[in-house]
Amino acid sequence: PLEDSWKGLAVTADVTPRFMERDPYWGAMSAVDETCRNLVAVGAVPDSLLDCLNFGNPEKPERMGEFYEACRGLGDIGRALDLPYVSGNVSFYNESPKTAVPPTPEIFGVGIVDDIRTCITSDFKTEGNLVYLIGAQTQKELGGSEYYSTLKVEGGLVPRTDPVVLRHAMKGVLVCMKKKYIAACHDASEGGLAVCVAEMAIGGDIGATIDVSEVGHELRTDFKLFSESNTRWVVEVKKECNAEFENQLKKEQVMFTLLGKTNGNHLVIQDNKKTVVNLDIDVLRDCWRKPIWNFMG
Repeated sequence: PLEDSWKGLAVTADVTPRFMERDPYWGAMSAVDETCRNLVAVGAVPDSLLDCLNFGNPEKPERMGEFYEACRGLGDIGRALDLPYVSGNVSFYNESPKTAVPPTPEIFGVGIVDDIRTCITSDFKTEGNLVYLIGAQTQKELGGSEYYSTLKVEGGLVPRTDPVVLRHAMKGVLVCMKKKYIAACHDASEGGLAVCVAEMAIGGDIGATIDVSEVGHELRTDFKLFSESNTRWVVEVKKECNAEFENQLKKEQVMFTLLGKTNGNHLVIQDNKKTVVNLDIDVLRDCWRKPIWNFMG
């Protein structure tokens, strides 16, 4: 750190073992995608990656297959994004006589921030601002998701990543942040769109009314809300900047969907004119905070 500079670093560490159990190749790419999303969400340019690869016994063909596919995924997305893995380690034989750990390539990402005073946080800031979903298309990708885990549903497609879409989306988000169009930003990951918006409302203590009719047109409402498709962010855009914001994303070839606006003290979610969620922020906050409190005693 330099005393006369506001330049800084953003860091994050990400992996979803449930994706890896189902598809090590796409699970590994998802880990890098989420790492990039988290860095970009605060206004950092992804710079480099480190990996901590945790796997079972490589002398067993299926364990070696998981390791091979995970490394292939990490290599493909690293080359596509021009992101180097500057360090890492491999831990094998992580298993008992009964089972092995899920294939777990933990990815640590470092991003560069030109001025930490301009960093963006995830909490909603002002009532009346517009809320957008930006990035890749929402797909029926619920394999390994929190939603399927809660319902005890096995199977389903693991989220995939298109590095070209990710590149364009990252650039679009960062340009809009630099131009000060964005007041809040949060990546959609565990729990999907619904959890993402709920966390933004909890953080800012400001509600929102959103409509998911234009999100994944052919999808069921619960899939729209809880799909964990990659390369997606929810952003709060200053209401006076929405035209410039949309024009900038079109210029950068980034998809976007206007969801609604921040207002009140409830999170209201509608789909095709039907209200499917209407919850007070205090209720959301209790649901979000109490489980770990109760578990830890």
